[in-house]
Amino acid sequence: MLRGLKSHRLRPGTDAADLTASDTERQLEGRAERIAVALRPHAELETLLSGRRWRRGLLKRPERVPALVAHAEALEEALERVHRRAASEAWSGDVPVLRAARELSARRERLAGLARRRLEAWVEVPPDLPLEKALTRLNALVRQPVSRTLVAGEVLAFESAAWWRPRWRRFESAFPRGLPRLPVWTPYAVGALGFIIALTRLPGLRWVGLGLIALGFGVGVASFILRVLRGPLGRWVLWPLLRPVLWPVLGLGRVRLTNERLLWLPVLGEPQEVRWATIADDGVRVDPDTLDVRVTGTRRLHARGLLNDAEVVALVELHRLPRLRDAALAGLRLWGQVAVLPATLGGHPGHCVLRPQGLSFIPQGTGPEALGALTGRPTPLRGFDANRLVEALRWLPEAEFDACVARVVKATGGTSWAAKDARYVEGTPEWGEIRIERSTQEVLVGRVTGVQDEVLRGLLDAWPRRKWRRFFLPSHW
Repeated sequence: MLRGLKSHRLRPGTDAADLTASDTERQLEGRAERIAVALRPHAELETLLSGRRWRRGLLKRPERVPALVAHAEALEEALERVHRRAASEAWSGDVPVLRAARELSARRERLAGLARRRLEAWVEVPPDLPLEKALTRLNALVRQPVSRTLVAGEVLAFESAAWWRPRWRRFESAFPRGLPRLPVWTPYAVGALGFIIALTRLPGLRWVGLGLIALGFGVGVASFILRVLRGPLGRWVLWPLLRPVLWPVLGLGRVRLTNERLLWLPVLGEPQEVRWATIADDGVRVDPDTLDVRVTGTRRLHARGLLNDAEVVALVELHRLPRLRDAALAGLRLWGQVAVLPATLGGHPGHCVLRPQGLSFIPQGTGPEALGALTGRPTPLRGFDANRLVEALRWLPEAEFDACVARVVKATGGTSWAAKDARYVEGTPEWGEIRIERSTQEVLVGRVTGVQDEVLRGLLDAWPRRKWRRFFLPSHW
């Protein structure tokens, strides 16, 4: 009897031919059946995550992931037991339970890689994130869609479009900056030179002349089209007509900054968002060649081809400040108490911040200095103005707004005038223009849009004023 019982006990080096499926299943105490049952749901989930409509599949069957995760601990224990027994008893690869265990282990590895890759579109994913945690997080994010529209209490602060275009910055970096611009008549001069050369009877020079004629004609036509598109006709007539046609072809998306989040709305693909409070210290990166902006928080955002990438990143850095972020959540802004408009002072372009008690002038191109003054640290960003940063400060109360503007003026080399020391000139001869004078030599000229008329009228009520005169003596003051 003892001999019969010993015959059922496996010894190291047992031949695979003597090991039957019933023996292994009986000795593994149901683990083989558990592995065999788990193969099908793992295969179905792998097929689903490999397809294009994997989000719809997860939403259609919400029980799929929880059911797989619920048995994860017992399944891992079964796989570990099978592999340990196979190694210690030198099982052959033909054993059915060992083949099933190896297939399931390989499928789980592939499934974990797929889940992490799908998660990377939304969040930062550690390379060693376990399968069950990756699936649980992915299943939760699928059921938390990003709203394309503003929710209740959310206020839009800034919006910008992104368009496809060649990587001009990489092209420009290969050439030195500050090259002189060619005169407008250059293409016509090239064409005329080509025409003179083509009149010669030499065959070789004739082809050179024809080539110069074609080059001059092509450059001249392209220059004319660009001047038309950049002028009033292109901006106010042609562009509104062409934009709906070109947007589906060349448009990449839109970026929106609200008082609660940063939102990226691509033309193709799912929207992405990052909440201000969740952005990491080093979570904002800009690609200088592709103009892509990457922001990392509890979610990940990748905005492609922004026309004003430096300005967007500057606004993101500003909204990360705790005081501004907390004030923005209230959703209240200074509208009737502040006006920001383009202006010139002494022939120098910039922007004017107009208040009832005075004004501040910030020179053009001093956005990096303004951002450094507000955040307290230098920035590598270049090539943007400070007016958007001042607009973002509208979330603050009036006293804090004035203090921040004073720091910006000091850091950018601007100037400030008190209302009692200056005068508003009524009846300015040009439409859409305001003039404020502190003396006959200090004159600030601002450009006004129709939206700002009412605000400016209220702001300038308390200012000293005089009527416009073409000629006046200094004694008029």
